Amino acid sequence: MIQEIYDYIKNVPIVDTHEHLPCFEIERPHNDVIAEFLSSYLYVDLVSAGLSQKELLFVRNDKVPVVEKWNVLEKYWNVCQYTGYGQALSIAVKDIYDIDYIGTETIDSLNCAYLKGQNEQHFYKVLKIKSNIKKSILDCDRYNEADPDYYIVSNRIDWMIMPKTGKDIRLLEELSGVQIYTFENYLTACEVCIDQYCAKSKILKLGIAYSRSLCFPRTLRMDAESCFNRMIRSGDLGEKDMESRTYFCEPPFTNYVFRCILGAAQERGMILQIHTGIQDGNGNILVNSNPVHLNEIFIDYPKMRFDLFHIGYPYQKEAGVLCKMFPNVYLDMCWAHIVSPVASRKTLSEWLEFLPYTKISGFGGDYMFVDGVYGHQFLARKNIAQVLSEKVEEGVFCIDKACEIGDSLLYDNPAEIFHISAS
Repeated sequence: MIQEIYDYIKNVPIVDTHEHLPCFEIERPHNDVIAEFLSSYLYVDLVSAGLSQKELLFVRNDKVPVVEKWNVLEKYWNVCQYTGYGQALSIAVKDIYDIDYIGTETIDSLNCAYLKGQNEQHFYKVLKIKSNIKKSILDCDRYNEADPDYYIVSNRIDWMIMPKTGKDIRLLEELSGVQIYTFENYLTACEVCIDQYCAKSKILKLGIAYSRSLCFPRTLRMDAESCFNRMIRSGDLGEKDMESRTYFCEPPFTNYVFRCILGAAQERGMILQIHTGIQDGNGNILVNSNPVHLNEIFIDYPKMRFDLFHIGYPYQKEAGVLCKMFPNVYLDMCWAHIVSPVASRKTLSEWLEFLPYTKISGFGGDYMFVDGVYGHQFLARKNIAQVLSEKVEEGVFCIDKACEIGDSLLYDNPAEIFHISAS
């Protein structure tokens, strides 16, 4: 790696495209370091290595002493510490808490340092000072408010496309002011909510690939309306129990509603972040999240902007081709650097000679806890610097251009794509 490039990339400010952090630091859970670190990602590798669900519940229990938890975790950590998830946490522990490694000899000291750091300045220290993140896009469910010093909000639309219970319908009525008796009422309420979202942020989020395919074929309104009528009249419950009803949303309904929401968002100049590729957790239907399923959507909504998450891994080649084909499709490396550092480097290397580099956002932490964001951005900067160094060594471009591209990937591109003023 060329040191000049790495030194430059280490100091580039970041627009972070995706986070799941608490909306305000005061909402940060007060737990121990193991419960915090196992709130997302690393637990997936530990379970994959053999950690049972009973053991997982045990080590997430705040009432269990940290040393007892570590006695259960140690053998699994020893085989998982070199994954991207493990590397990110090791980096965070060393740089944030000044502890060289996670192990039997250090776990108690690490927990003490972690507990000492649970104060209202920790977010500022980690996100602003150590990570140099100017703004993060926060994935928000429905109408959550978020700290404007740290976040721009990305509003979820999954719950409108696929309502799960009567509570979702009630909420849609309350937020929109529209009483929902008919399919037309439902579509009107969705459009009102999109207007309300747009007034706060032009960024939307779709994470529905965890529950169904990203294939949303063209659908007749009459078929969608029939599905709605069956859904809304389902069950034999009284009006007071309406919120307790559970719904099965048939594909014609979800297909049509999604397309209506897209049409409204397109008219308002919004951008949709879409989960593609690997799903978090242990066990799911991977093919549901293949970005190729969206091909027809990109054709039918040419003025809507789409941001494809997680490099589409393991469908990164398909994601890259879609981005090359469609001027309204962008690529996002959020989560990717910790999912597979090697795949992220190889993919970025390919994309830099396959696509206009202005279509790539280089980092999104995608963490539920703040220390993980630091470890992730450290890996992302290292990956980007390594790829850019290799391009310089191959004669693709010079060092000055490499630094310029680094600026674009980490700051300029996402600021432009999402219309963010990150000052």
